[in-house]
Amino acid sequence: MGGQNEIPMNTFRFQSAQARREKSNRRAWSLVVLGIAFPLTAQLSLAQSTSVEFDRCLNGCFGVCDAGPASSAWGCRESCSRECENAGPPRPSPYGAIAFGTQGAEGISWNKGSWAEADKNAIASCSRYSSECKVVYRYQNTCAALAVTKDRQHFEAATGSTAKQAEANATAACQSHWGKCASNMSSCSFTGASQSSQPAPRPQPHAISWGAIAYSATDSQAGWAYGKNDRALAEKEAMAKCSERGKSCALQTAFNKQCGALAADRSFFGWGTSADPKEAQRRAIEECGKQGGARCTLHVYICSF
Repeated sequence: MGGQNEIPMNTFRFQSAQARREKSNRRAWSLVVLGIAFPLTAQLSLAQSTSVEFDRCLNGCFGVCDAGPASSAWGCRESCSRECENAGPPRPSPYGAIAFGTQGAEGISWNKGSWAEADKNAIASCSRYSSECKVVYRYQNTCAALAVTKDRQHFEAATGSTAKQAEANATAACQSHWGKCASNMSSCSFTGASQSSQPAPRPQPHAISWGAIAYSATDSQAGWAYGKNDRALAEKEAMAKCSERGKSCALQTAFNKQCGALAADRSFFGWGTSADPKEAQRRAIEECGKQGGARCTLHVYICSF
């Protein structure tokens, strides 16, 4: 009885109650894993595959489900996706600010985590064009725009449901207080909106824009230049244009992001500069009078912004 090739009956045809329960649990778990894995994989590929934080959270949750008391808990893995769906990168905050400085410099920020951060970024952007920038407007969960006057001395800011609407509102507010205005900077700052989805602010005004005036008093000929990136280049061009007609040209003035004017009466002349066009003209005529002119009139008037 009991040859060597016989297989014990209790290990082949019969199993203990404990063994049957363990085998049944393993089969049920296999079905659960198959039922969860496929839809979960699809979900990850569609919505969460790019989130490193989500993947890390999910792997950790699965590890808890596969070991210890949680391994026998029904639906443990099903709950992992729900628990980890908010584990991605933090959603942007809705704080934004606008800064304005001398020489018409502007700066804007959006989707920052605090007012302090929004202010800092707006001033940093503005400071590329001026050393005297300050925050003039703050906005949250909306779009905002800045409109400025032609001489870039006055401005108004406003909000709107879209960037275009904010620009229209800012322009209207500016024109109601200061006359002709234009909006050249806007953005939107909303909770949960990525920075890349925001419309890019319009180009900043030129940080440098040199102009120059040359004049020949003996024959009342003039030359000028504007919108140059270099002072020497502006002066050279003004002299070259004056020399095409004048015989005794001399450089009179050069200015950056301002207006320039020259007034003359016979051999008497004077010039003036200012960010305000009317003020530049007034100074030129006044200076011409001081030099002896009785009927000084404008010969040159240009702005370089």
